[in-house]
Amino acid sequence: MKKIYMLLVAGLLFGSTLKAQNVLLSEDFELQSFYNKFDSVDVLPGNVLDTMWYRMDADYIPDASTTGTRPDGYFAIQPFSPVDRYPTIYGGTPPDSNTVIAANSWNNFGDDPQGLESNWMVTCNVKLGTHDTLFWKSAPFQTPRYCDGYEVLLSTTDNNDFSFTHVLFTASEMTGTPGTDPDTTYTDFTFSPASGFIHGFDGTYIDPAGTTAPVSHHGRLYPFSVPLDTYGNKNVFIAFHHNSHDDNLISFDDVMIRGDASNPNAGIEENHNVLGVAVYPNPASDYVQVNYILTADADAVISVYDVTGKLVSSQTNGTQSQGRHFAHINTSDLAKGFYTVNVKTATASSNTKLIVR
Repeated sequence: MKKIYMLLVAGLLFGSTLKAQNVLLSEDFELQSFYNKFDSVDVLPGNVLDTMWYRMDADYIPDASTTGTRPDGYFAIQPFSPVDRYPTIYGGTPPDSNTVIAANSWNNFGDDPQGLESNWMVTCNVKLGTHDTLFWKSAPFQTPRYCDGYEVLLSTTDNNDFSFTHVLFTASEMTGTPGTDPDTTYTDFTFSPASGFIHGFDGTYIDPAGTTAPVSHHGRLYPFSVPLDTYGNKNVFIAFHHNSHDDNLISFDDVMIRGDASNPNAGIEENHNVLGVAVYPNPASDYVQVNYILTADADAVISVYDVTGKLVSSQTNGTQSQGRHFAHINTSDLAKGFYTVNVKTATASSNTKLIVR
């Protein structure tokens, strides 16, 4: 068995008694401590009750980038697109806590079969209910030139790599010789498999091509979802298998399995903060960043109230997709004191406290 590296502690399991659907597993790869404690094991446990995430570099092909310093297997990195990063606000520089996990496929083998990168990221075990859905986001560093591909696989037995026989999703990689025209023309490139999803092909979730060679789009985090009804009431593992030949980088974020309220395995603790509202910094002076999670596409209204209940700030970002989002509020004009930050959608409302100093 190939060398395996422990990736993450158990996914966050939390439930809700409100109308929002229950979350069976959620990971946004934000805590840097996850990436600083990789304990190696010879084989994956193969235990259906395993509560750990794992990563595996199954190819042992060294990085061939210009610096040659990219880690093997999956590693933490800043999102490729500025759209997916937390920007500098009001002259300040908050910590970039928007972390994704990525894998490298740049090597010296081209389309040679022996040059196939094989990087595995495997979730902890999840006990499904009858109507659950897998959500995640992915973005390639480049598209269409050197666009990376991957598979999302499922195992109903254990978390050994050969047990992932159920294919849930396939993203295509660029193969062959890159086209010579500007990289905005996808027809100048070959992708494999032909039936897979091609990042940026529909013109969405990409940054416009630049002017320096190679002229390529950068991918933005594209949200995906796959229903898991076929595997209802089973213990499952999910694997993100990065399997590209000499392309560049692929990244993932916001992996979540969400089930309906009838799922008895979603936990019994009531969580009134169903939108996961959090603010940073707190206390605040010049600005505050409001983080929140949408469990479905929705319009979110972010409001700030003072201690008397008076509305002092409000904004809406329009319809947003399921997943993690943030908003920025200027607090420099607010009086010092205590405030309530509220995020509200058509089906849920969550509060958190804020101190302005």
